[in-house]
Amino acid sequence: MTSLSEKVKGLSRQKKVGRFCALDFDGRQLRIIEAESSGGRTHIRKAVAADMPEGLDMADAPAVGEFVKYTLDQMHLASTAVLMNVPRSKAVLKPLVLPPVSGPAELANMVRFQAEKELSFRPEEAVIDFTIESHYGAQPAPEDEPQGEHVLVAAVQQPVREYYQQIAEAAGVRLLRLGLRPYANMRCVEAYAGTRARGRVALVHIAADETEIDVMEEGGLTFSRSAVIEIPPQPAEDQPTSGEAVATVVQEVARSLQSYMGVERGQRIEALVLAGGTGIETQVAESLTARLNVPCEVLDLSSALELRETTPDASAFISAVGLAVGQGDADAPPFDFLNPKRPPVQRDLAKMLTVAGVAAVVLVVVAAFAGAGLHWYRAASQVSELTEQLKRLKQANKKVIALRQRVETIEKWVKAGRNWLDQWAYLSGVFPSCSEAYVTSLSTNPDASLKFNVRASSNDAINSLGDRLAQAGYGFKPGQVTTTKDRYGYNYSTAVKVIIKPDMQVALADLSPPPRPDDDVSAEQFGRSSGPRPPGKPPSPRPGEAGPSSAKPPPQHAGESKPPTGGPMSYQEWERQRSELYRQRPPKDAGEDARRAWYERYKKLMRRRPSKPPSRPGETRYPNGRYSGRPPSR
Repeated sequence: MTSLSEKVKGLSRQKKVGRFCALDFDGRQLRIIEAESSGGRTHIRKAVAADMPEGLDMADAPAVGEFVKYTLDQMHLASTAVLMNVPRSKAVLKPLVLPPVSGPAELANMVRFQAEKELSFRPEEAVIDFTIESHYGAQPAPEDEPQGEHVLVAAVQQPVREYYQQIAEAAGVRLLRLGLRPYANMRCVEAYAGTRARGRVALVHIAADETEIDVMEEGGLTFSRSAVIEIPPQPAEDQPTSGEAVATVVQEVARSLQSYMGVERGQRIEALVLAGGTGIETQVAESLTARLNVPCEVLDLSSALELRETTPDASAFISAVGLAVGQGDADAPPFDFLNPKRPPVQRDLAKMLTVAGVAAVVLVVVAAFAGAGLHWYRAASQVSELTEQLKRLKQANKKVIALRQRVETIEKWVKAGRNWLDQWAYLSGVFPSCSEAYVTSLSTNPDASLKFNVRASSNDAINSLGDRLAQAGYGFKPGQVTTTKDRYGYNYSTAVKVIIKPDMQVALADLSPPPRPDDDVSAEQFGRSSGPRPPGKPPSPRPGEAGPSSAKPPPQHAGESKPPTGGPMSYQEWERQRSELYRQRPPKDAGEDARRAWYERYKKLMRRRPSKPPSRPGETRYPNGRYSGRPPSR
């Protein structure tokens, strides 16, 4: 009759292969065992140790996998199945006592249910495996202890398993099994320590960044603990200098074994075996022998690795050798986090027949609706094709839509019937002289109106602005006049909304801008650099005018009026001559000499500017140079 232990072993899905590699590594060294299993035995073919590259981040699984791939390629073992194990510090071991069960399926479900309540991390992050072998206590349970199934549960988090899977993926190899390092070490000691492995034996595995202390008895692991101790690299001399590291390891081992023996009712350790490749194993063995009074020696794996000479560094391969030996055993290893034990799938024949009957009915229904489904599929395909075609047409039509919007905007601007450039030019002549008022800000509105904020030297200047706008044919809405102090003397301010009627025509030819003050130098400085002009150098041309040219100025027509050279003149005569002079202004393509001659005539006329006569009662002077009566009230 098959025992429960044998049934539980059947839950494991260990994959047997002929040739494989067992990998073990720490932050300093990668150790690889090439082995081959046949007939329940393992034959070790090759052992290689490679130093980790300097600066390699051990938390970076793809980087570690790349180095593993490089090493396997050097050994001509690319794409070989590999075995790896999890260090003790990354696994949780938990003994459980469960009620008697009827079979392995019930036991597997009960173990997972109970373990999820005992773990310190979330159940969905846990990878749980278990064994009912005597791996955690060789002594039979006393009568006062609870009776039932004694189970040892081992669990790791999902990121731990994913870390080793990523290493195998980056190395381009297939991960065959992911075991637990203390059990690999125990299997190696059982296979190669001989009679020294009998009785209660303590095993100390010293790695570069972790030291594992295990106690084994009669093929079972009764105690396991990990101490995070970083061992510095040893110099090449015969006598290592890391006395502090040796003392720390000895203290941790002694403390752990004394705690264990206190729990085990004073039973003593009969032998102590050390393994590792840090270079301090011999010193630790001597110190532990003196402190614990227990025979202590370094594990010799020279025969297992087929070495001609005995070397203490061979014990560093203890985990890799244990993995390889365990893979060749007839029985499945206790733990495998890659393929943990799961309850077998229960097959219900009646349910299977029911499902088959339902499937037959569904098949008949599907056949009945096949014609309609085919028609629907064709229609859906056509709709999908047309939708894709419409999408492409819309994408191609985006430029046309953008061009149409621009055309519509231009047509709307033209149909509005407002020549904004002429309106701006005409309004600049309608506004009074800057000595009377000036604009502080202006804005445009969607209703074809303009808003001006004006500051004036007097209230009459604001009233005069309204008269000018009305006489010029603009509609406007005056705002409230306020008085505020201004350091330039413009103490009156208001806001004026000017409404431009559709198709309003302006006579720019009759435009006569208001006179500038005598001390206004803006016309002379416009378009020039800020530095002083050398004597005799003509003024620079305005923006948009042609540069200097050697062309001679056009001859003055006989009918042109020349400003008189002497004698007083009236203001009306001066304004007439100024308007005439503006009409004779040279075009942009005229030469520099023509513009210079015109500018000299302009300066002479400005020097002869008479005083402005006072306005007659009831009359207003407008930019077109005409006098007329006050317009009727609007």
